[in-house]
Amino acid sequence: MIKRLTALLLFLHFSVAYSQTIKTDVLVIGGTPSGVAAAIQSARSKVKTVLVEQGRIVTQNADTVKNLTIDTNTKFISIKKDNDRWNVIISRNGKTETLKSRVVIDATNDGVVITAAGAKIVPFDGRVSTQGLNKYRTSIAAGHSFPGCTDDTISPEHNYPPYPNYYVPVKALISTGVDNILGTEKFLHTSNDASYLQSGLALGQGAGVVAAYCAFFKTTTANLNIRAIQVELLDFKGYLLPIGDINTDPYWRAIQQVCATGMLKGKQKMIDEKPQFVFMPDSIVTTAEIKPVLTEIYTRAFLWFNMTKPGKEFTVGNLLSFISELTLTDPDNLQRKIEKEWSAQYKFKSAFDMERPITRREFAILANKYLNPFARAVDMDGRIVN
Repeated sequence: MIKRLTALLLFLHFSVAYSQTIKTDVLVIGGTPSGVAAAIQSARSKVKTVLVEQGRIVTQNADTVKNLTIDTNTKFISIKKDNDRWNVIISRNGKTETLKSRVVIDATNDGVVITAAGAKIVPFDGRVSTQGLNKYRTSIAAGHSFPGCTDDTISPEHNYPPYPNYYVPVKALISTGVDNILGTEKFLHTSNDASYLQSGLALGQGAGVVAAYCAFFKTTTANLNIRAIQVELLDFKGYLLPIGDINTDPYWRAIQQVCATGMLKGKQKMIDEKPQFVFMPDSIVTTAEIKPVLTEIYTRAFLWFNMTKPGKEFTVGNLLSFISELTLTDPDNLQRKIEKEWSAQYKFKSAFDMERPITRREFAILANKYLNPFARAVDMDGRIVN
């Protein structure tokens, strides 16, 4: 009896020594650029995060980020779903460990974790089919040169934005067949080449925000609040669309948000012999470009357009009239308020004039504040949810 008890105690001792279970909210597997960025962003979004990597990671100050634990010299063994968490077994120095995580990000180059989980990898090449024309509204990363894109790459006629500029819709990161597993490197055909670094970092940041959202709200990748995720991304200076001429604008976020609704769209221009996606802030707003989205978002917009019949060029007065109608604000009080704020708060260069055609920058800033179109929910395909 004593011998058996001794043997049992020894067994338990070595079981504890060689196998332990660690709980976390988000587990990132792979120390690639996207993996490191995802882990840092997830931790900064205030959820407990673990990053595991088979080799060593050169990450300046990453190990000092609150809520982030980095484990190097680890090898992925297996993954299995257990209720609302994923059980991931890894090996380190001959010892096995089990990590239980609500969300797993596969940042490996070969997508081994997603495959082992029985999920499917759907590579994304930056081109959006005609069935997904509104998916730019769901973007969680953007850049000026899509990985692997060459001068002879063919882009669909209606692709927005046109190559080589791109955005990454949230669906591109979500594996099919299972919940709460995201992929980065394998989804975008990235490589270890230095030219992929910027896209990998942007992609990882977006994945980190999505994972943190699922973990924090204890939900799944099938039930994402796209706008809440994008708000968090913008809070950390992430870009939704690769607009190149507003980087230093103090109202860059307002412009990003309005453009992410489709109310105003950027255009591609050749600048210094390179294709640049630009907002053109000083250009004039036309009624034709804003009417479709205004009527899509606001049910009363149709009545306003029929009653007001704005001209080809949308004026400052048109916008104030529309704001007054939608927000039920007295038009005279609204005019006095915005006239007072025009140069004092917004620093608009042009004089306040109700009859003057409004610029794209003026429209974006005022529409973002008074109409808040970005607050309207969208589904995974970018359709407005009424």
